[in-house]
Amino acid sequence: MGRIAQALDRAERERWQNAPASAPALPLPLSKNLNKWASWYGSAAADTETVAPTPPGPQRNGTDGPTQPGLAEDIVSYYARSSLVSEQYRSLRTRLMAAGPAHDHRIYAVASAMPGDGKTVTTVNLGFCFAEVAHLRVLLVDADLRRGSLAKMLNSESAPGLADVLLDTAPLQQALRPTPVPNLSFLPAGDTRGRSLAELLSSPAARAAFTRMQREFHCTIVDTPSAAMFADVEVIGQMTSGVIFVVRMHRTPEPLAKKAVRHIVHNNIPILGAVVIGDNDPTGAFGCDELDYRYAREGRP
Repeated sequence: MGRIAQALDRAERERWQNAPASAPALPLPLSKNLNKWASWYGSAAADTETVAPTPPGPQRNGTDGPTQPGLAEDIVSYYARSSLVSEQYRSLRTRLMAAGPAHDHRIYAVASAMPGDGKTVTTVNLGFCFAEVAHLRVLLVDADLRRGSLAKMLNSESAPGLADVLLDTAPLQQALRPTPVPNLSFLPAGDTRGRSLAELLSSPAARAAFTRMQREFHCTIVDTPSAAMFADVEVIGQMTSGVIFVVRMHRTPEPLAKKAVRHIVHNNIPILGAVVIGDNDPTGAFGCDELDYRYAREGRP
């Protein structure tokens, strides 16, 4: 895993060396060894957001969030808002907000090398954390048109969705789905009707759809297919503010992670940082503790 961190470090160093003076002032740390970035770019701005209240509803035993039938228990930032894992996601949210001006609407692509790295869970939890800031309009987008799973996690219909919008068979407003949080919307993957994914994602309709999302939402978080297996993230990334790369310790194969990072960098897509999942010392690195989501679900500290 040390070589993965080195590859990410090298990619970010090259980007920041070539960045204009107006570039964001605080990249996200990629590993324990990159905490020195804090001294290079200063501290994050104070987190002064207005936090939205927890929606009313019956409480689950051992948690501080309401029961929501069908909503995946892995969404700990909804079910266990005071847990350690939720705080880690909030830390990511705060760094992202500090790196971009408050008036600047942003689109973040969440990517990983392979399935099972925690990319989708990171996407949905980060979305719920952003939605805690009451004045923000937040959108979750399932851009994994092959095997999207966000609809299942959110107990939502999978179509119409992004693919339908790109095919012009459904308007964006019709494809948007509500969530248990009023200021958080969801755009499922939709039905490609057998059309080429490369064709859909590279179309003028895709560019127009992402432009509209950025205009109408303060924060859009996009779940993407596995970066080492498919080229989708290289296309999607061109329409976003940058990529958040997810690495699962002791699981993500080093060659695949390096391949994914190389593809993203070669397409001139900014890597904003990485979420390291499975680090046993969550205070020393930017990641979610592998004591795991189930600890938060059970209400453990």
